[in-house]
Amino acid sequence: MDYRKEYNLWYPPSEGLAPWYCQLVVRNGLWSLASFMFQRLNEATFDTLSAKSIMFTQLEALTELLLEAYTGAITAKVERAEQEKALLEEYWSRRDALLDSLYQQIKDVSLTGQQDSIEVDGKRGDIYKDLLSRLICMGKQHECYSTLWNICCDLNDTVLLKNLMQESAGPKGGFSYYVFKQLYARQRFSKILRLGEEFQEELAIFLKQHCNLLWLHEVYVHQFPLASETLHQLALSQDESSCVEAEYEAESNYRDLSLVDRKRFLSLAKIAAMAGADEDKEAKMKRLEADSRILKLQEELMEHLDGEAKQDIGRRLLRPEDLIVLCLSSNQNELTMQAFEIFAWTSSSFRRRHRALLENCWKNAADGDDWGEMYRASMAEGWSDEQTLWELRRTVLFQASCRCYGPEAETFEDGFDEVMPLRQEGLELRDLECSVEAILMQHRFFPDAGKLMVTAIELGSLPGTVRSETGPMPME
Repeated sequence: MDYRKEYNLWYPPSEGLAPWYCQLVVRNGLWSLASFMFQRLNEATFDTLSAKSIMFTQLEALTELLLEAYTGAITAKVERAEQEKALLEEYWSRRDALLDSLYQQIKDVSLTGQQDSIEVDGKRGDIYKDLLSRLICMGKQHECYSTLWNICCDLNDTVLLKNLMQESAGPKGGFSYYVFKQLYARQRFSKILRLGEEFQEELAIFLKQHCNLLWLHEVYVHQFPLASETLHQLALSQDESSCVEAEYEAESNYRDLSLVDRKRFLSLAKIAAMAGADEDKEAKMKRLEADSRILKLQEELMEHLDGEAKQDIGRRLLRPEDLIVLCLSSNQNELTMQAFEIFAWTSSSFRRRHRALLENCWKNAADGDDWGEMYRASMAEGWSDEQTLWELRRTVLFQASCRCYGPEAETFEDGFDEVMPLRQEGLELRDLECSVEAILMQHRFFPDAGKLMVTAIELGSLPGTVRSETGPMPME
């Protein structure tokens, strides 16, 4: 070490070249020597504490020299545009091991109760505080946040913690980010938000990947529209997507939310939206209400499933298109109607994008009744107009038409007729295949029962047809 101090500037390295004391063989030699000295400190019995403090001081200097060698080697690799990841990981590992071991030795000194009698550099004083101060400086210089955190926790010193957070800043939050991370792991969320009052920029970086805390912070600072958006995004987060920025790895467990949790977040999002003074508050409330209905439909769908499928759906949020496919695959008339309900609460763009899926819904609806048998019965029994209308009101086609095209049909954004008109009349030649009537014309019973099928969908779109003369219909 003395040789390096005396001769290290004789031949200053050119750019991209590491000094001799940063070479691999030197670093490994210093590491072996430091490891041996730590072992001696842990195992040896010293006659006096002064002897132990001398070895500790030498080890402290050796540690500083080794870490400086690593930083020099890393800088050289960066200047040469070489891959430095492996070297960085080795540096971080040895840095943490060295500084943690130094801190443990300092704590051992403090436990002796005799630190005031130790002589260092010819002076008497509180060796514990002196050694701790030097270790903190080394920890700040080399960003050894784990050691700094342990020191603050052991001392229970909030003032020191805040000072280190201010002094050890960085592009990704520095020591503040590490502190927030440790507090989050211990579920001390209120402490995070209180510290965030003094370290707002650092807290903003941390909360980018912790949406389950971000909305609390936004509510605390009265940013209700932002809190509503965060809660909305959190409630609808998928397993493979999140509100986390791409360069960060998600550490929170918000993606494992149950359906009950998601419903609660949507309710909180509505409250936050109402509390805000956003110009598009009404549009946001409509979207939140639509998503709440879709979430409720997934819960209702679970009642028709059993076993493993039910547990799987209960643990995750399905996309609307996946819910619709699941409804159609059940071949149950009730779930076919649920598919139309889901379509109603998505959006106009979703309905356009999934027109083929909407066509399948109408095909399922047409298959929900035996139109061949109905046609034969009407002909054999000579149904009157009243009986024909009563029978048609019981069909899935009537109920679907009433839900999508009836005068009281509710949808989010534009109605179904903007995507798929009910009848072909008035359509241009190129759009003739885009109507519900055109889909029904492909049905195997349409040549015979086509008039009944078209009458059913037309009847469902008229006002005052939900109730029959004999009482409420299955639709209700």
